[in-house]
Amino acid sequence: MRRNKHGDNPWGDLPDPTGEFLPDEPTDDWRAAAHDLRDRVARLENQVMQQYTAMAAYATIAQKNIEALQGEARSDLDRSQSTTIGLIERVRRETNEQIQALRSREVAGPGGLDGAATERLQMLEQRFEALATALERSIKNQCMLAEQLATLLDERMQREGWLVSTGTVADLSLR
Repeated sequence: MRRNKHGDNPWGDLPDPTGEFLPDEPTDDWRAAAHDLRDRVARLENQVMQQYTAMAAYATIAQKNIEALQGEARSDLDRSQSTTIGLIERVRRETNEQIQALRSREVAGPGGLDGAATERLQMLEQRFEALATALERSIKNQCMLAEQLATLLDERMQREGWLVSTGTVADLSLR
């Protein structure tokens, strides 16, 4: 009979057949508990990874929404400023035309400005001042709205757990 390269054990890598067939009950309980713990840790790790992935996706969506809102706010502010500046330029042009007309009348006639021309000039000056005030108020309102939007977004993201209590939306990152 030839000898096996594993020594006297003819079964190779199999456990020694002369040993116990069934392990002791405490050892079996320990193995079952260890196996159960290993399964629970694996499931917990899988759940944490899924939650991290979901949070990263939500953070990306939130960042895109923030950028879109900021872009819309900038566009709205630009449109408001453009409209207001256009109106101011129109009033300025009309005022200059009226002043030129009044000066040409002054040169043509021996008398000064008549009452209607003076009144009209004052009305134009008042309109110009009202438009300038409206522009300033519009710009101030746009800035306040942008700040309120940023504050509301920060508060909501902190309330929903996306930001730490001292963080801001600008600190949000997927790194």
